[in-house]
Amino acid sequence: MQLENKIMLITYADSMGNNLKDLHQVLNQYYKDAVGGVHILPFFPSSADRGFAPMTYETVDAAFGTFDDVAAIGAEYYLMFDFMVNHISAHSVYFQDFLQRKEDSPYRNYFIRYSDFWENGAPTQEQIDKIYKRKPRAPYIDATFADGSTEKIWCTFCEEQIDLDVTKPETKAFIRDTLK
Repeated sequence: MQLENKIMLITYADSMGNNLKDLHQVLNQYYKDAVGGVHILPFFPSSADRGFAPMTYETVDAAFGTFDDVAAIGAEYYLMFDFMVNHISAHSVYFQDFLQRKEDSPYRNYFIRYSDFWENGAPTQEQIDKIYKRKPRAPYIDATFADGSTEKIWCTFCEEQIDLDVTKPETKAFIRDTLK
C-alpha cells in the first residue's frame, strides 16, 4: 500500500465502537475519503493505563478482536500502533516468572534492578529529586520474590509498568523478536 498525504486517525480500538470490527466499519462508512492511515492505540492484553501496560504482544485483547481484524483494517489503511519498548506489565509472564524464580528466571535481565543500576545499590535523595517522575514517589516498586526476599525494581510510570533494561542482550532479543 502506498502512503498518501491524508489524515492519520489516532484512536483506541474501542473509541469508535466496541472493537476493531466496529472501528473498521466506522472508518469505511464515515471517513474513507479523508483518512489514509490509522494509529491504533494499544490493543494488546494489558493490566493498566488504557493498554499501555501490555502483558503480551502475541495476541490482541479478546475484547477488541484478533490480528485478522487488525489486518483487515491494514488492507485499506496504512497502520501504526504502539510498542512500549521501555516497559511491560507487572502481570506479564516475564515479570511473574522473575518473581517466582528470581536468578533462575530466563527473564531476570529484562528488568532494571536498583542494586545493579545505582552506585551503592540505591540513589541518593538528591538523585531522586533530579528524576522526572509522573508520580510523587521514587521510580521503583518493592518486588517480593517467591523466596520471600524483596528488591527494588525500576518502575518509571505506574506500578503495573515495569521498566525494561534495553541495554541487556536478552531484552534486545525480546524487542527484536517482538518487532518481527
